[in-house]
This record gives sequence, C-alpha cells and structure tokens, in this order.
Amino acid sequence: MKLLVTGGTGLIGREVSAWTVKAGHELYSAYHVTGPEFGTPVELEMTDSSSMESCFRRAKPDVVIHLAALTYVDRCETDRDLALKMNVKAVEVMAKDAKRYSVRMVYVSTDYVFDGEEGMYRKEDKPNPVDFYGESKLKGEEAVKDHADSWCIARTSTPFGLHPKKKTFPVLVAERLSSGQEMQVVEDQYTSPTYTENLAGMLGEVSEEVTAGIIHLASGTRVSGLGLAVMLAGKPRLDVRLLSPAMMKQMRWVAKRPRDSSLNVDRLTLTLKPKPLLIENALTIHNKTLHARPSSLTSFTHGYDKIQSAIWRYSPATSTVTSLACCRTLGQMELRFYRLCFAKKVGC
Repeated sequence: MKLLVTGGTGLIGREVSAWTVKAGHELYSAYHVTGPEFGTPVELEMTDSSSMESCFRRAKPDVVIHLAALTYVDRCETDRDLALKMNVKAVEVMAKDAKRYSVRMVYVSTDYVFDGEEGMYRKEDKPNPVDFYGESKLKGEEAVKDHADSWCIARTSTPFGLHPKKKTFPVLVAERLSSGQEMQVVEDQYTSPTYTENLAGMLGEVSEEVTAGIIHLASGTRVSGLGLAVMLAGKPRLDVRLLSPAMMKQMRWVAKRPRDSSLNVDRLTLTLKPKPLLIENALTIHNKTLHARPSSLTSFTHGYDKIQSAIWRYSPATSTVTSLACCRTLGQMELRFYRLCFAKKVGC
C-alpha cells in the first residue's frame, strides 16, 4: 500500500510515518518547512491548490492520511481567516483531489467538535463546538463528507508523545517538576489523552482495513489535566506538591474550551487489533523513553507508594490495568491523594 501523509513532521504525523515504514508500506511524507525523517519527502503548501494537486500526481497514493492543520486553539480564535484556509478550504481541495485520483482519505479531527457538556462522546452524538478551532475542524469533516468518495473521519483527543521540537503536556510536567518549578494545572477540564504511538497504530489499521465513516480513536481513559499531572508526577517520583490546581475560568485563554470532551472508545476494543491504551499503560511506555529524573523527596515517595499499594489491590498480579473502570478508579484515587496529602499540606 502507498500512503501520503500530510503534516508528516508533526507530533502525530511523525509517528504515523514511522508506523508506515515499519509496516512495510510505501510512504510519501508531505511537508512545508522542515523535511521529514521518514519516507519520500513531498513539499506541500496547504493553501495552494496547485501544490496539493502536484503532490497527488507525484505520490499516486492509495490512501492519504490528512494531519496538517492549524491546531493552536487560541490562534484559530484570533486568526479565523487562516483557520478557515487551513482547516476547511484546504481540506475541501484535498477531498476533491482524493476523489479525482481515486484515493481513500483518512481525515484526523478532534474532540473539540463537541461542547463538553456531557463527556464520553460517541460518534453518533451531535457536535456543537464552543470555539473556532472546533468549528473549523467540524467544517473540515463536512468537506470530507461532501467531496471525498472513500473516506474515514478519525476524531482523537489531546495527543501526547515525544517529538524533537514539540513539548507535549507530560514532557512539560516532567521538566517543570524535576527542576523544582511550580506548575498551574486545570482540574475541571476532562479529555481522553492519547499516546501518539498508539494512535499511529490505530490510524494505520484504519487505513489498511478500509474503515469507513466516523470513528473515535483515543485513550481508554477520561481524566482531568490535574489528574493526569498527578499520575505523571508519581511515575518518576516527582514532587506533586509543586502542582497548583486551577479552574478553567482562571486560565488566560483567548478561546473557550469544552469542559469535558472525552471520547467513548468502547467499540474500538472490539474491532481494532491495536487497542486504545489506558492512560496508566500509555504513561508507563512514555516515561520509559522520557527518562525523567526522580525526585529526592522521600516524604513524597513514601506517601505515593502507600496510595499505589492500595490502588494495585484492584489490579491483576501483573500490575497492569485491564478495565476502564479500574483506570478511572486509579485516576480518582491519585487525585484524592493529591488533594488530601499535598493541597492541604498534611502529612502522609
């Protein structure tokens, strides 16, 4: 199979490209500024329709995985023209070219198409974005439906992983806490943080198996920003007391965010070979690569070990999480531990 990946040097695109090469497929990696690490490089200017058609003619792909987008939420709010060009008009042109050249299109969208009032959204739930980023991505979805012949829309949530130039939330938490810096983290916003290596495998299978329609590809865990940060701090024994909880209304964001845009991925556990990772397992894999330096605060280590011991009583002897309910319990217990032991400055 021959794949064309747009945004091939980005956070997700880099992992999708690596997966494509490892799977033995032929890869054409579209880029704009920085050349890709994997596959045959193809220069692409997303706002130039002739550049896009030239990319299709050169690559002659069977499948295009479209990842290139303007994903900075506040930038989309302040520069709506650019957001429309990148996230809507470019998608429309690509969908038309995909149809013209008989190419299957996999369009990667976002949990921000939902308003966040309910959470754990299924693909059948009605989108209602509260910011222009989500609105532009939803319009991109509509462009794919209207103009592509063979397509799949894959919504994901809060992708994280390792990248040579971009720092995602887990890396920032590790860096700040290991250097003894305080970090403000939102405690009332929930998503389904998704490890990019896991996401790449799921996108790869979607491409191979000709999955059609809308699908949610995300982590198997709903968690708040603070809950995730506490779990991250616990892995290398960093000082969780440096985390400062904040409410969404306190954040100096330009654009509004959905309160709970977590995605329901129950169906994926039945259909896909690479299963959506629970956040605990994803963080274990991530942190082995990250190699964050542990904290020397023995009081924190002692307290955290006590709560971990209690948590693993709910887990198999292998100390792995095997159910969504168990992982949700894990996040809730760790967050409660943070509030009781550190936020109130009481002993463990």
